[in-house]
Amino acid sequence: MQQNNHVRKMAILVAATFFMENLDATVITTAIPAMAKSFLTNPQDLSIGISAYMLALTIGLPASGWIANRFTAYRTFSISIVLFMLASILCALSTSLTMFTIARLIQGLGGSLMVPVGRTVVLSRTEKQHLVSTISILVWPGLIAPLMGPIIGGFFAQYLTWHWIFILNIPLGFIALFFAHRLLPKEQPEKRTFDSVGFIACGLGLLLFVYGLEIVSHSNHSLWLGLAISFVGSLVLIFAYYHLTHTQCPLISLYAFSKRTFRMTFFGGSLIRIGLNSAPFILPLMFQVGFGWSPLTAGSLLLSLFAGNIILKTVNTQLINKFGFRKILIVNGLLLSFSFVLCALFTPETPIIWIILVLFFSGGARSIQFTTITTLSFSEIDKNEIQSANILSTIFQQLNNVLGIVLSALFLFIASSYNGHSQTGLMVEDFQLALFMVAGMTLLAMIDFITLPKNAGNNLKEKQ
Repeated sequence: MQQNNHVRKMAILVAATFFMENLDATVITTAIPAMAKSFLTNPQDLSIGISAYMLALTIGLPASGWIANRFTAYRTFSISIVLFMLASILCALSTSLTMFTIARLIQGLGGSLMVPVGRTVVLSRTEKQHLVSTISILVWPGLIAPLMGPIIGGFFAQYLTWHWIFILNIPLGFIALFFAHRLLPKEQPEKRTFDSVGFIACGLGLLLFVYGLEIVSHSNHSLWLGLAISFVGSLVLIFAYYHLTHTQCPLISLYAFSKRTFRMTFFGGSLIRIGLNSAPFILPLMFQVGFGWSPLTAGSLLLSLFAGNIILKTVNTQLINKFGFRKILIVNGLLLSFSFVLCALFTPETPIIWIILVLFFSGGARSIQFTTITTLSFSEIDKNEIQSANILSTIFQQLNNVLGIVLSALFLFIASSYNGHSQTGLMVEDFQLALFMVAGMTLLAMIDFITLPKNAGNNLKEKQ
């Protein structure tokens, strides 16, 4: 019991740093006009600040396991927090777009080590019978931060200055350092051969793939250039896969893919996460551009998703224990798709109370599905393979975050073209059709969930 309580405390610490990292990916979106004015540049140019952060997060992930083993998880985690804090100070002190972009790159590198290393420490010390409750703690930042980021950023930009967005990270970082010193185990470093070829191939492949997707997501850039860069990145990642499966000391073990429940996170899990990441992108746009509502109203409505996430998470473990992972993934997955259909039926005349109820319902289904997928993916993973499985899972989630934005933009482009509208003059029916497409995409995940073994994850719930 004492060991489980200690692991729970570590999970809360890691979740807090995960929230800080995730928040900084979206927090500047509503502060972009104020920041552009400060930097004497165009608002659209500030998108590089988001892109630089996302790219740096991706590059550092593959090497995070080796670094943690070589320098210990405690030192790596602590140094990454310090790096994140220093980069946040540089962001706040930035006087030009160039300086801000460099600071965001450093901030992303710090974040790429902070979360996967912390999650590995927690998961490697979690007994199977406590995995559901531990994962529930670890995943909530990934659900909440994308919703809270624009609201927090807009508040600081409107009532203080945009600099406070990054200054906020300093006291949070010191608190995290204090608890990291008290909670994280102090281990001895392990000497392992560094797989330089694997690092270059994984890092370069992920960089090109994500950068290409980032280009695709911006309408003012070349679609074909972005697709070409992502295609080259895919080829490099194929080479990386070949190398990692044929070298004696791979940077990341791919053993986790031999487990059916982990492979589920690659196809069905990715489709669900992409759908979840599309909601914070499409819904605020529909409320503002389609309905003509204020940014404050649009942001406030997203708090209903947030409330659903939090409240329904309290019953997640009980639902899994009673019905099992497979049934939850199928039934709740259908409810999640249905919630997107209900969102697609919104109009400017829809009563606000109905919109709030639907978003609350969608937030609850979103929370249950995300937690269930993440927990089940680790159900068959041995403790000595947790580190590599966690890195792979984090990479997928990072790619899904980017794909959520890219496919949302693509769905809106298809919808506006079908309805005969320009992308600069999006109408309500364009957003509605895009949301129907998101619902259809999440339904495809059912193929993966239905084919899961009926006893999938039973080793987690039987001992609860």
